[in-house]
Amino acid sequence: MVIRCVCGNETHITPGAKPGYFLRDDASFDAQKKELRCPKCKSTALPLELLETRSNGAIIVQVVPGRTIAKSPLWS
Repeated sequence: MVIRCVCGNETHITPGAKPGYFLRDDASFDAQKKELRCPKCKSTALPLELLETRSNGAIIVQVVPGRTIAKSPLWS
């Protein structure tokens, strides 16, 4: 599944983590602050919520229903 930010950057997640999804893009996870953010524009408004980070490096996220990213006027 692809989650697209307002800046156009895409974050990829894969089903399989029960519950949630595996985050495929390590660049979208800030390990120091333990938060998800767009690596291009640094926005934290992605419709994803961090569930767990595993010792093997896997990052588990869930899609938050109802949390949407505002459309850029250029895309209208």
